Amino acid sequence: MTTAALLDVRDLRVTFTTPDGTDLHAVRGVSFSLRRGETLAVVGESGSGKSTTALALPRMLPGTGRITAGSVLLDGTDLTTATEDELRAVRGTRIGMVFQDPMTSLNPVLTIGRHLDEVLRAHETRTRRRDRAARGARALELLRLVGIPDPERRLDDHPHQFSGGQRQRILIAMALAGEPDVLVADEPTTALDATVQDQILTLLGDLTRTTGTALVLITHNLGVVARTCERVLVLYGGTVVEDGPTAEVLARPRHPYTAGLLAAVPRLSTPSGTRLTGIPGTPPDPTLPQEGCAFAARCPLVEDRCHTAAPPLTRLTDTVRAACHPAAERTGPLPPPPPPARIDRPAPGAVVLETEALRKTYRSRGRRLTALDGVSLTLRAGETLGVVGESGSGKSTLARILAHAHPADGGRILLDGQDVTRPGRAALRSVRRRVQMVFQDPYASLDPRMTVGDIIAEPLRAFGIGTAAERPARVAELLRLVGLDPAAADRLPRSFSGGQRQRIGIARALAPEPAVLVCDEPVSALDVSVQAQITGLLADLQAELGLALVFIAHDLAVVRQVSHRIAVMHQGRIVETGAADELCENPREPYTRSLLAAVPEPVPATAATVTAEKVPA
Repeated sequence: MTTAALLDVRDLRVTFTTPDGTDLHAVRGVSFSLRRGETLAVVGESGSGKSTTALALPRMLPGTGRITAGSVLLDGTDLTTATEDELRAVRGTRIGMVFQDPMTSLNPVLTIGRHLDEVLRAHETRTRRRDRAARGARALELLRLVGIPDPERRLDDHPHQFSGGQRQRILIAMALAGEPDVLVADEPTTALDATVQDQILTLLGDLTRTTGTALVLITHNLGVVARTCERVLVLYGGTVVEDGPTAEVLARPRHPYTAGLLAAVPRLSTPSGTRLTGIPGTPPDPTLPQEGCAFAARCPLVEDRCHTAAPPLTRLTDTVRAACHPAAERTGPLPPPPPPARIDRPAPGAVVLETEALRKTYRSRGRRLTALDGVSLTLRAGETLGVVGESGSGKSTLARILAHAHPADGGRILLDGQDVTRPGRAALRSVRRRVQMVFQDPYASLDPRMTVGDIIAEPLRAFGIGTAAERPARVAELLRLVGLDPAAADRLPRSFSGGQRQRIGIARALAPEPAVLVCDEPVSALDVSVQAQITGLLADLQAELGLALVFIAHDLAVVRQVSHRIAVMHQGRIVETGAADELCENPREPYTRSLLAAVPEPVPATAATVTAEKVPA
């Protein structure tokens, strides 16, 4: 007997209007259903329509976004035609939202108790009201439910006094305050390290089982999908290209796009020096009409009919549907993919950067926080040193000190054998030219008012490199080096995708010809296909320019593949270091083993392929 759908989305279409009057078609026809207690993952590259679909469910579209067609049925009631009063009764109480960045979702001047009290008061009805004491008791109950330790004491704390994982738990507690039937979580684990990510996923799974709440999880991490969800919906160009049970879709992808995403996923079992496989090309322009298959320009199985006739979402098995003309004629398991390509990495050269017993202490409210406690490491020319550890382990503090954005309290930093721990003004200028940073967020690290050319030329002007007449040629050279068209120099950052912005950030870092690049979480905000392109770009630049890289990340699978050596940090110390493959396969420290155990693996590597044989005529 089939259980009736709690949420039924039919041919949903969403359009935004840009300031110049252009219509941007973000969602072009998405359909799915969700039962009570069911967990559904929505995956796809940036721009595929995942977050827009999520925000359209309770009609919370920003700016000029509007639903132009389709329906969103919640227990049979169409929310696309509901009044504002009716929607207020749905938002938070029937459909709860957990957003990606807890620091932008929480008010920094309010305590956590005030946050929860506001939510509880907002969801009161005439038939169910709580006095202040009852709301306080419910707030404590919610914090216990999501695993915040010592909630009685933490109610009066502010958001900045919690870790990233704890802030995400607080957002989940706020979303659960209205006891929703559907919980929509938009990239809730993107910026979290592996162990905290594992805790959040366990929490979400436990909540759906104990409360019966249905979960819609928006993510680009297929390991998270395999770890958490029963079903998966794959979006591309604002349409559904494949859906079905998670185990079957990830093990036997039927659509070439799904297979391409799987091929781009880093796996902890893949050896160091393996090149991740990105999907060639770029997603379709949402401002243009869509003729034929949206994926045709990037598809390895493309046929003439794919350019003219849009493939329908066809049921290929009892449980799996895919929108692909060749897929409708395919049978049997997909053949194994070709062996992964190896990166041609020359042997590392002489030591270029060295630290000895680095120490850094911060003071807050009379308390001392030791961020670095005697960190010693070496880095050779042409070598990549991966640095991993949980949030608060000292990774980013180490990055800032290496780049001389923060001073060290103790220890030494040697650059090309010279002590540069506390350089004078002239020496500091030279050090900062030799050691450059690539930042985590490609949106926040570029000035939105400056053209790309000015952004890349800024270090050239700051360090007095070249003349004003010579710099445009150097900017064009740098854009070509990172795989961008030099003609893009006159455009603003907002006209580029996330991956392209990260390339611009890399070009800016390369402008003064540094010897060392410190990359602080450079791919954590990117989807898997773009992540593969950026890590491949860094490997190529290293081989071409002899760069030394410090690669800081929370994804151990990515770190293993790009690094020669890995250093594991815990509570401000390096607790283990060694060759990337040796450390991942034979970790000595219990802490390292716990980090490795928390990494979610999607599917065996043999499942990812973009080739297939057709049924004989």
